[in-house]
Amino acid sequence: MRPSSYCIFVNLPGEDRSLLFHGYSGAVDLVSPVVADFLRDPRRQLDQASSSLPEETLGVMRRRGYITDKSLQEEREFVRQLGIRVHRVHRRHASGGFLILPTYGCNLRCAYCYERALREKGSQWLDRRMDEGTVEAAFGAMDAIDPNPRKHKALGFYGGEPLQRENRPVVARILGEAVRRGFTTFSAITNGVDLDAYEDLLGPELGIAFLQITLDGPEEVHDQRRCRPDGTGTFRSIAKNVTMALGKNVRVSLRVNLDGENVRDLERLALFVADQGWHKSKKFRAYASPVHGAMGACRGQSLDRCFGGPLEMRRAAGAEASSSGAIELDAVTTSLARYLAGHLGRRGLPQWKTGFCGSNMAMYLFDPHGDVYPCWEVVGHPERRIGTYGDGVLRLCEDEIEKWHGRSVVMVEKCLDCAHLFFCGGGCEAAAWRKRGAWNEPDCGDFPEIFQEAARAVFRDHLGARCSGGKSGSGLC
Repeated sequence: MRPSSYCIFVNLPGEDRSLLFHGYSGAVDLVSPVVADFLRDPRRQLDQASSSLPEETLGVMRRRGYITDKSLQEEREFVRQLGIRVHRVHRRHASGGFLILPTYGCNLRCAYCYERALREKGSQWLDRRMDEGTVEAAFGAMDAIDPNPRKHKALGFYGGEPLQRENRPVVARILGEAVRRGFTTFSAITNGVDLDAYEDLLGPELGIAFLQITLDGPEEVHDQRRCRPDGTGTFRSIAKNVTMALGKNVRVSLRVNLDGENVRDLERLALFVADQGWHKSKKFRAYASPVHGAMGACRGQSLDRCFGGPLEMRRAAGAEASSSGAIELDAVTTSLARYLAGHLGRRGLPQWKTGFCGSNMAMYLFDPHGDVYPCWEVVGHPERRIGTYGDGVLRLCEDEIEKWHGRSVVMVEKCLDCAHLFFCGGGCEAAAWRKRGAWNEPDCGDFPEIFQEAARAVFRDHLGARCSGGKSGSGLC
């Protein structure tokens, strides 16, 4: 008998107890320092007869997974097999994550554009646009991938810039065909510059109902970073179109890409958002995200580098940034806190996260050149494609698909030794390729520290009051 290798301890400021999570049983408990110290060394062999803890407490810890009879290697292998089985189930029930890239062409020239390397392929390749035959072939490929129409109801648009004014005919054709085939939910990642050309195609009734749009600061800052090819600004067009989209009852997620060049301007943008009243809409949210390597080099003036992760970004922004609450600086922590809160009081199996995102389940992106990709961060790079489509034929490479859709966290050897594995999912696979040149490497980032913050938020918002004066080791109190 020994402490499990998958215990996670969270220190709670102002509390003499710790929050204890178990990495695969789903247990969450508030425990005394004595219990926490008892469990901290997984190599320690426990003798119930000589233990200072009551037999009842030991029994509770055993039932909740904190104590195990498995050896270190046996428990590790148990977790591996558990993850394999659960990921297999997740993949079986995952709906087809289908996205269409009408073109790689774009009407902006952003400072950190991920397409910078793709521009070397030339304008003819970059500006190629889907035609009627390509659209028909893409839908035929979707049918071949998953012939069950009940499982694929959502379709997304990506690019390049999918919603350029010139793309409207092909986007309208795609929407019409998708509706005819039973798709009901449509989204787009767009710069928002030409969104007014799509006003009649927006809305929750079989139109594009969700948009991710980017503003990178107040007008003069944004217009330096996200300008047209001729250098003219885009801020006013985008802001006008955000207001229009919200008026059409469209969900708008406003993203702010932060690096050393614009981090100090976040609060001024937040004041603009508040002044527009966007944040009052239940359909609107705004959040900051660090520019990362896949997006190109930072051109920092105050910080000559990209941020290492969301925590470094938040520290650089300063405590006063976005004090209005109009723009989230801790979106990753907030999202994880919601996920952790979902475990509280849950009956049955935990909601294990065996993959990082849809690219590890069932994501397929169809580009205008007849290539199929598993992730939007690798589109345009044929060495990362998982297949091709066209002429009525879909050709998928199962070996490449398994590197993506089959990449569960337990396939990453280093993750098997981490208690956070089923909360993290192994990190971004595209980042693992970029940083380490392999699909089965982890991308941990700030996750352990973010987990601590998220868990403390869960305690504060969901458990603090009801557990005040509660007994240690008493389940959710």
